Amino acid sequence: MERPAWAPRSIDISVPSVSRIYDFYLGGSHNFEADREAARRAMEFAPGLPKTMQANRAFLRRAVRFAADEGISQFLDIGSGIPTFGNVHEVAQSARPGARVVYVDHDPVAVAHSQAVLEGNADAGVVAADLRK
Repeated sequence: MERPAWAPRSIDISVPSVSRIYDFYLGGSHNFEADREAARRAMEFAPGLPKTMQANRAFLRRAVRFAADEGISQFLDIGSGIPTFGNVHEVAQSARPGARVVYVDHDPVAVAHSQAVLEGNADAGVVAADLRK
């Protein structure tokens, strides 16, 4: 398998990643065959996984919108995963201009893609870290 330009050299693309499996369930394109195969195997036991993950993202957007509407202006997204439509910073900053958002993830693909998405946004950033350590 050829390594895409967006994939950091430090990752083994033959080993599945939770962030990239989640990306696959959401219909994203930042995943590899190992991730897709692991996702399909999981769906054999839980066929509704893609819909569950999509519902989770929809809830995230509603919760952030509600919090921003209530006056919350700082958001910390731990285990943020690979950015997709309706990210925390997009929802929060559309509801409350100037809202500040920090994403935290340990997956190098999620961090690299977040950095690219957030470039030029002074009120949002990403940190490569593992909450467990």
